[in-house]
Amino acid sequence: MPKSVFSKGVERLVNPIDVGSLHFIQQFNKLLPKAIQEKFIKSSSKQTPYMGFVVEPYATFLCYEILDMEWAQKLLPDGFQLIKTKVFDDDEPKYTCIFGCFTSHTSAFWGSRVEFYIIAEDTKTGLLSWIIVDYDSNTISYDKRDGLRDPNASNSVVTTDCEGKIYVDIAKNDGSRKLVFDCDFESGSFASIDQRLWLEGNLSIGYGSEFDSKDASIFSLKFNPCEVRRGVDIPLENVRLEENSWYEGLFKSEPYRVLSFPYAQHFVSDSPGASSRLRNREDLEKAIDGIDFKNIKVFSTKSFMTMFLISSLISFLIMSTLIVLLIIKW
Repeated sequence: MPKSVFSKGVERLVNPIDVGSLHFIQQFNKLLPKAIQEKFIKSSSKQTPYMGFVVEPYATFLCYEILDMEWAQKLLPDGFQLIKTKVFDDDEPKYTCIFGCFTSHTSAFWGSRVEFYIIAEDTKTGLLSWIIVDYDSNTISYDKRDGLRDPNASNSVVTTDCEGKIYVDIAKNDGSRKLVFDCDFESGSFASIDQRLWLEGNLSIGYGSEFDSKDASIFSLKFNPCEVRRGVDIPLENVRLEENSWYEGLFKSEPYRVLSFPYAQHFVSDSPGASSRLRNREDLEKAIDGIDFKNIKVFSTKSFMTMFLISSLISFLIMSTLIVLLIIKW
C-alpha cells in the first residue's frame, strides 16, 4: 500500500466529533462498575477491532538502563522476562526501560501522555515486547485496572518552540511523580534504530503486573515499517533533565539515549480487548496490504453511548430512591 494512502487513511479514522463525544460521556460512564465497563469494551472490540492512532511529530523517548533487576521483573506480567535491547543499531545491548512522551489523536482520545515501559521478551512467542508499567495523561483513558478514567495529569505539556527545543512537563495530579525535561532537537541527527526494538516491539505491546499480573492484554500496531527506520539521536549534553521521580531506584539517574521522531507516525491499533498477534515484518506488511480504509470498522462511541444510558438510568434510580426515602422520613 502506498505510504500516502496509509497515512491519509489512518488520519480519516479519527473523527473529532466522536472523540469529543467520548470525552463528554466518560464522566457518566465511570459510574458503572469496572466489570460492566470491561464487558462493554470487549463487546465493542468484537464489532470494531481497530482504532486509528496518530502520534504527532516530536514524540520523544528517554531510554534508561535498569538497576534493580528483581524489581523490574516483578513489574512484568506472567510469561515475560527481562531482555537486553539496543536503541540505535550501533548500541551495546542493555536491560532497558523507556519513557515515551507524546501527543496523539486517536479514534478514542486526544491529548498528551507519558508511558513508562520495560522492555521484555514474551516467553511464549519469543517476541520482544514493550510492557506498559504505568502512564500519566491529560486526557481520558481506559485500562483493565482503572476502567474508564479521568485525566490524572491535567496540566501536562508536550510541545516544541521556534528554537528547536522540545519541552515535556508532566506531573501527576496527586503530586506523587513528575517528568520534566527539555532538549535541543536541532542538535541531533538521524541514525538507524534497532528493528527488533522498534518494529518487532510495536507488534507486541502489553500491560505490566500492576494492571493484571496474569494477563498482559497484548495488542499490535500496524504501520509502515519506514516510520521506524530511523530516529533523531539527541546528544545527552543537550538534554536538561529537571526531574524524573518515577520509580526511583529502579533505573539509573540519567538516560543513556534520547531520541525523537520529527514526523507524525500513523498506526492502526487493536482496540482494547482485541489482538492481531502479528509476529514479524512479513505479517505486518500483509496486514497493511489487507486494510480497506473505505470499509474498515473502527472504535466508535456506540458502546459508550449504551453505557452512558445505563449509567444515567442508574443515577436516576439512585436519586429517585433517595427522594422517596426523604419524603417518607418527613
